[in-house]
Amino acid sequence: MKHRALNQRFARRTVTLAAIAAVVVAGGCSSPDTDTPAAPTTTVTPTQAPQGAATGTDLTPEPSPSPAESPDAQPPAPVEPPGQAAPAPPAVSNFDGHAGPQSQAQGDGTFLSVTGVRTGQHDGYTRIVIDMDGQGNQPGYDARYVDAAYEAGSGHLLPVEGATILQVNISGWGYPFDTGVDPYAGPRTMGGPASGSVAQVQLGSFYEGVAQIFVGVRNSDKPYRVSTLQNPTRVVIDIAD
Repeated sequence: MKHRALNQRFARRTVTLAAIAAVVVAGGCSSPDTDTPAAPTTTVTPTQAPQGAATGTDLTPEPSPSPAESPDAQPPAPVEPPGQAAPAPPAVSNFDGHAGPQSQAQGDGTFLSVTGVRTGQHDGYTRIVIDMDGQGNQPGYDARYVDAAYEAGSGHLLPVEGATILQVNISGWGYPFDTGVDPYAGPRTMGGPASGSVAQVQLGSFYEGVAQIFVGVRNSDKPYRVSTLQNPTRVVIDIAD
């Protein structure tokens, strides 16, 4: 009996020690708080739904500021009242003629017939064209203002309308048997454009290799220029308006 009581007491002590050991082992197996960080906590704050979201309609955009409300807007340019427009700049004439004598020598072997005379109005001047044809293409000329129109050879005074008279002698003129061309057979007196500087063109004599042209000029001795052109051959007289 004594041995049985000792065995039961020893058994209870063993059970108690085993239970204590189990508790210690369980405590050592659990991880401390610092080894595994806790999952972050997200706090969701409910927001107020925008106006119109509940009904599914689009939001109404804010109106853009008008140009008058914008701080960077520039004021409109002032409008000039009617009747106060700036005056137009004065017209600048680029006519390069002058009123003094002008001349050019004819080329060698030039024998030309006058085949036509015509006038025309241009911007700032009136033009007279003497058409010529025949042998050679380099007529000469001598031009100057004169007091009266005297026909070469006869000395006959020719009436010419206008305030002053510009005489142009064209050299290199030839007879038909020299030029091989029929000469001009039209009117020998013709008027100029109504609003130009030329009042009248009067043909003088064709004498000793020279064809006389008299131009009646309105008002005064206007600046003029004389030139020759080719293909076809022409003598051109421009008189400022």
